[in-house]
Amino acid sequence: MVPPSPVVPPSPVVAVWKATWLPASQTFIANQVGSLSRWRPLTIGLRRVEGLPVVPDLAPFGDGLPSRVGQRVSALAGHRGVYDAVLRESGARLVHAHFGTGGTGVLPVARRLGLPLVVTFHGFDVTSLPRRQDRAGRTYRRRLRAVFEYADALVAVSEFVVERLVELGAPPAKIRLHHIGIPVDHAPTQRVDAGRGVTFVGRLVPKKGVEDLVAAMVVLRRTGRDVPLRIIGDGPLMPQLRRTAAQARLDVELPGFCTPDEVAAALRASAIFCAPSRTAPDGDSEAFGMVFLEAALQGVPVVAYRHGGVTESVADGVTGLLAPEGDVEALAAHLATLVDDPARARALGEAGRRRVLDHFDVREQTRRLEDIYDEVTATAAARRR
Repeated sequence: MVPPSPVVPPSPVVAVWKATWLPASQTFIANQVGSLSRWRPLTIGLRRVEGLPVVPDLAPFGDGLPSRVGQRVSALAGHRGVYDAVLRESGARLVHAHFGTGGTGVLPVARRLGLPLVVTFHGFDVTSLPRRQDRAGRTYRRRLRAVFEYADALVAVSEFVVERLVELGAPPAKIRLHHIGIPVDHAPTQRVDAGRGVTFVGRLVPKKGVEDLVAAMVVLRRTGRDVPLRIIGDGPLMPQLRRTAAQARLDVELPGFCTPDEVAAALRASAIFCAPSRTAPDGDSEAFGMVFLEAALQGVPVVAYRHGGVTESVADGVTGLLAPEGDVEALAAHLATLVDDPARARALGEAGRRRVLDHFDVREQTRRLEDIYDEVTATAAARRR
């Protein structure tokens, strides 16, 4: 007689809330959702946008005016109706919102259904938005206080974000430091060659410091180092960067947006990765900087500013070189150091690759996130009892 197969209980469901699914710059969310192993994700939000090929389970609104009106009406009603029904039908045991704005948006749903709430804070939601003195800023600060009161865990992607949350009044006992990590499945075992030139990857906006990088490359050219530069990404600064590069006669490639595979290939072919993120005029700051991990995984040394959470994604003197924020001359000096000393550049890059493999594997980091889910739901169940 064949013994019966053991009954495997179904995986618990976490409702992952993101207002828009999913901008191209937010691969870290797709990677985290795709790495869940013990919990099953139910992806919900307001609308789907052009970007990553992620199809949410529920995002009923479009981009036109009627949909924007519908979103507004739904928000004013606390997103009653279809969201409640889908969460109840799925048996969701937890809501995980990305960004503080996501937390304030889904809070009425979680509260109405009595579901525990976890909110991950990623950057602008603790830097620029809370500083705004207009109606949007005042409303966000008020709603954020309600999130701090109700949420079971406030996840910070860096120590920098931990400090900002505390400054905003978040209860320290609820804050959990958690680095998201990146996929490492196809990491190279080692660099085949030293690569060539400097590469930047990011949105072409003031916060990313790409203008400072171009200025640093001008300094390098004046000192006789004619180093090619590749700027990957798109944004409002693109026309200005083209003009500046042409006027300075820099060897600059501006391919625009690239796929993750194309970015990885470009990094592998580079000698140095440089993304001098800095505080934007509105106060927005780099919370961590996943792109620094992506560069390190390819064995590429990093040059950047000592800014925000970058000091956690780049180990200064170990995996890269950090200059004082806004100091273009120091940035150029660090670039020159690695251009002139390929052996040191190679050593920094290899140390970065090992650090990513040891500490930032998204699968292991997501298992730790699931531990937070377990802790939160166990505590909520104990409260109910």
